[in-house]
Amino acid sequence: MKVCFIGNCGHSKKAYATLMGRADVAICGFAPGSTYERADKAPDASIPRYESYTEMLDAEQPDLAVVSPVFGRTGEVILACAARGVDVFSEKPVAASLEELERVECAVRESGIRFCAMHYLRFAPAFYHAAHLVREGAIGEVKLLTAQKSYQFGTRPAWYGNRSLYGGTIPWVGIHAIDWIYHFSGKRFRSVTAQSVGSPEMAALCQFEMEDGVMASVNIDYYRPASAPTHGDDRIRCVGTKGVLEVRNKRIYLINENGEQEILPSAAPELFSKFLDGRQPISVDEIFYLTRVALTAREAADRKTTLQIKE
Repeated sequence: MKVCFIGNCGHSKKAYATLMGRADVAICGFAPGSTYERADKAPDASIPRYESYTEMLDAEQPDLAVVSPVFGRTGEVILACAARGVDVFSEKPVAASLEELERVECAVRESGIRFCAMHYLRFAPAFYHAAHLVREGAIGEVKLLTAQKSYQFGTRPAWYGNRSLYGGTIPWVGIHAIDWIYHFSGKRFRSVTAQSVGSPEMAALCQFEMEDGVMASVNIDYYRPASAPTHGDDRIRCVGTKGVLEVRNKRIYLINENGEQEILPSAAPELFSKFLDGRQPISVDEIFYLTRVALTAREAADRKTTLQIKE
C-alpha cells in the first residue's frame, strides 16, 4: 500500500507511528496542505517532499492519503483526494463549514473512496471500555452526560488566531467530547445552545438537547496551567437510572447496585490500524454527523443562540 502525508498540523505523527510498525506500507511522499505550512515539516526527513500536494497526488498516485493540514483547509484537501480516487485518513473536523461539509460528504460518497477521520479519543482505553459498560446497561437508562476537554495552551502557531485557518475550538477540540456523548448514549442530538470567549476561543460551553429527553453538556478550555501534571484533563460523567459512571485520570469509576468500583482499563483497538486492515472503526455516517453537530455548535456560540441540529 502506498501512503502519502498531506500536512503535519494535527495527529499525523500518531498515524506515522502506526505505519512504522507495518511491512505492508510504503510512504511515498509528503506535501504541505496549504501555503501556511512548509514542505520540510514531514514526519520523517527521509520521506520524499513536494511543495504541492496536488502535484504529489498526481505523481505518486498513492492508495491512501493521511490528511492533516491547517485545520481550516482539511475539507479542500479531502475534495482533491476524492477527485483522484485516493482513500483518506483525515484529521477532524473534516470540513470548516456546514456548506463545505455538504461538498465533502457528496464527494466522498460519489467517489466510493474509503474514508475515516482521526477520532482517536473514542479509542482511548478508558473511554472505549466505559462506553461499552454504559451501552451494556451498567448504569441503566442514560439521562445526563457531561464531558470535559481542558488543555494547556502553551505555544501554538499564529494561525490559531485566524478563524478561517483554525476553524474554532469547538470543532477542533470539542468534537472529541461530542463524539463521547454520542457514542456513550447512542442518542441523536436535537439542538444546541453554546457560547465561547476569546480569539482563538479559550473557553467554550455547549448544552445539548438530545432525543428521548437526554441532556448533555460539553465544557472546553485552554486554561489548564503549565504546572499541571498532564497536558490535558479529559473527563465524562454519565448519569443513569441505575448508577453513575465517570472517566477521569484514565480510569473508570462506576457506582451502581453492585457497589462502587474503580476500573483500570485494558488496552483498546488502535483506530488507524483497524482502518489499514480494511475495517471501518467509525462509520462514515457518524463522521459526517459528528462534524455537523460540532459546526452547528460553533455557529450557535458565534451567534449566542440555540440552533436546531439538522439530520
